[in-house]
Amino acid sequence: MRFIKSAMVFAMLLCLVFSGQAAVVSEAAGEEAEGYISGVVREVNPSLGYITLYRWDGSGMSPEAQDNLTRFRTYSFAYSIPVTRDGHQAALEDVQPGDYAFIQLDEEGYVALLSTRSYYKPIYGTIYRVNLAILVLKQDDGIYWNIPVAVDVPIYQDDQPIARTQLQEGDRVRILAQIDGTSIHIAGIDLLKDPKPVSAIYRGNVEYYDEMNNALVLSGVQEFVNGRWEQAPFIGIKTFPYSRDYNDRPSKRISGMAYIAVQQDINGEDSIVMAAFRAKPQYEMVFTDNVLALSNTLNRLELQNTSQVIGFDAGTIAVKNGRLVDMGALDTMDNVQLSADKAIGSNILMSQVVVSNTSKGKGSLTIYRGRIKTVDPLKSFTVESFAELSGTSWLFNNTPKTFSIDLTATRLLDGAGTGNMLNFDENFVNQSVYIVEDTGRTLLISTAPYADVYEKGRVMSLSESGFRLREAMMYNSSKRVWTSAPNRDVNVPANAIIIKDGKTADLSAIRPGDTVRIVSNLANQDGIIIIVES
Repeated sequence: MRFIKSAMVFAMLLCLVFSGQAAVVSEAAGEEAEGYISGVVREVNPSLGYITLYRWDGSGMSPEAQDNLTRFRTYSFAYSIPVTRDGHQAALEDVQPGDYAFIQLDEEGYVALLSTRSYYKPIYGTIYRVNLAILVLKQDDGIYWNIPVAVDVPIYQDDQPIARTQLQEGDRVRILAQIDGTSIHIAGIDLLKDPKPVSAIYRGNVEYYDEMNNALVLSGVQEFVNGRWEQAPFIGIKTFPYSRDYNDRPSKRISGMAYIAVQQDINGEDSIVMAAFRAKPQYEMVFTDNVLALSNTLNRLELQNTSQVIGFDAGTIAVKNGRLVDMGALDTMDNVQLSADKAIGSNILMSQVVVSNTSKGKGSLTIYRGRIKTVDPLKSFTVESFAELSGTSWLFNNTPKTFSIDLTATRLLDGAGTGNMLNFDENFVNQSVYIVEDTGRTLLISTAPYADVYEKGRVMSLSESGFRLREAMMYNSSKRVWTSAPNRDVNVPANAIIIKDGKTADLSAIRPGDTVRIVSNLANQDGIIIIVES
């Protein structure tokens, strides 16, 4: 008898939910009627036995409510529960993200009955452009959507709410959208896999396409580093496998010059995520400049400090902040490094590669130096006073400063290399150290010696213990000018601080052609702080 009454209540509520008053009733059902839940399906996992819902209007998913949402908006079920979709008997695998769901819970809080209808449509694609009110999405079929996104639309990554500002051009997303004519309502946005950065851009003479191994074989390979083509670290013929996420493949008789963007796979090997093939150019030019104007209609790009009008096409490799993007993702006054060529018989410069890194230098990282006063092992340490690196000087502050220790993030570098934070105790009191901090989070503690000689230049070649610097310049602090300096070998000790792309790194991250800023030790000219500029 109790089951019959429950079924009758479920049927009545179901009829109301699927009527024109669905929105009102679903709110009441989801929040007031004990044992009955409604909302928009965010995820359903038959194998693990759970379903997660947005509220009916996509609201209530704020970060402040995260704990309650985790407890109350995800529900477990047995695999054999009754399921209907659009009024027909269905399997759990038929339920789709974006469906409108109505759930009856049993006495223990598990899903007893699940009924859904097609409601929101999941749209997959790559963000082409994002601003405060509009998100432009490029779908996998090449169609572009201008999607209005209200400020309260929930955005998730790895099941955690994130800020709207974290969406960037090149991100792959799933949008749950209800489309009624020209009206679009967004229930939620999921940032899918955070795309791996482009690890390098190469070019080389095409030898052949190895169809059996799904790889491109090139000779005479060069790498595009900071606006110049540099000799790649490998000599002779090099094989580049294609990424499984990239579908375009060349014909068997391909020839000429190949331009490829690569990402590192889980094994640390470079795999092709974009490739373009061009005839060998009549001549080429490289530019480092700012974007003055860009037309997607004319496929033309104008730079601020040159009268050259440069074309682009579907084969132009465009990278912004490390991510592959469409050329339209570039903004006016973005700084770009660009390589373009002019084919035989053509009067137009055509861009092969355009790289824009709007995040430069040390990013949000701050570098301090101070003498340790006290250590609270595994928790924090305090320096007597501190100096902060600012350009070509240390800004001294005669007050103590306390730094927290996060065992998941904080590393210790000593003369032998990476040390053990478990050994960072009172024995370090009176030790002078460098500290690298990211918005209050201590990333690095280094015991490297004092450094106050400022240099900059371009990396010519690498060695086991450092690199050779060319186009070198040294800062004259008394005259406050940069002066030319001879090329030299820079030794990089094990406890040196290296920063690249706004993150701490090691010597292996430095490549020939990189432009670097160095703070050296006066006594032996070792590179103590090295910042790789994008």
